[in-house]
Amino acid sequence: MIGIIANELDWNVRELMREIVSKGREYTVFPITEVLAQVSASHRVTWGDVAVDEMDAIFVRWVPGGSAEQVVFRMDVLHRVENMGITVINSSKSIEQCADKYYTCSLLEDAGIPTPLTVCTEQYQEAMDAFDNLGDVVVKPLFGSQGIGVMRIQDRDLAHRLFRILDYGNCVFYIQEFIPHSNEDYRVFVVGDEVISSMRRRGDTWKTNYARGASVETITLPHDITDVAIAASEVLGCHYAGVDILPGPDQNYVVEVNSIPGWKGLQGVTDFCIAERVISSVLD
Repeated sequence: MIGIIANELDWNVRELMREIVSKGREYTVFPITEVLAQVSASHRVTWGDVAVDEMDAIFVRWVPGGSAEQVVFRMDVLHRVENMGITVINSSKSIEQCADKYYTCSLLEDAGIPTPLTVCTEQYQEAMDAFDNLGDVVVKPLFGSQGIGVMRIQDRDLAHRLFRILDYGNCVFYIQEFIPHSNEDYRVFVVGDEVISSMRRRGDTWKTNYARGASVETITLPHDITDVAIAASEVLGCHYAGVDILPGPDQNYVVEVNSIPGWKGLQGVTDFCIAERVISSVLD
């Protein structure tokens, strides 16, 4: 039995379901919020009548947010099933590292992979100092995806108002230098130690997320970019990953490594089934 952790049967989940069946295997889809974890019991992790701890592999397609206790517990469940010898794709460690933008960029920098200049702080004044030093910044939620809640700030009064609101909400300030990039970037899809497909994304604005309306086109990237993408995925411990690379005026920057990447946009410019490659990399 193959498990898929998801809250809904979105396009990516349905692709995985079809390919698992094509391999002659059975699957079950369940939300991680509904698992029961036990200690010193016959089954240690269950979902209804399904013994999660007897599965052969589990694909993680969604771990929702919640209170600190809920998020920690959900990740504890993934650690638990891994400790029982079950293959989890992607691993709990890689999901934790990729979900936290500061953790991601710090690991990339430590590995010598170019990332934009980033300031992360809990202090309002330090956030304002960062804006004054940089002048043109991108402010992001520490946890988030698909470009939601990401803002470009060029005006000091606007920076003041935004940072005061974030300070009042006890938020962490995550601030990056804005990199001019002609409203385009690259999504590189890595499986194992291979780039299997890539695309250029073009936005009507500086945001280039496919989920935010950016157009996509196929592209064959040079080896220096694909090598960086593979290295970034490896540093974050991903079995498969969507690596976002920003072509800056002086060099290319890795801005995000997605451990639960969607590939609907990429599939539209790829002449083979991406889900089949992902499933085969685990089940074959």
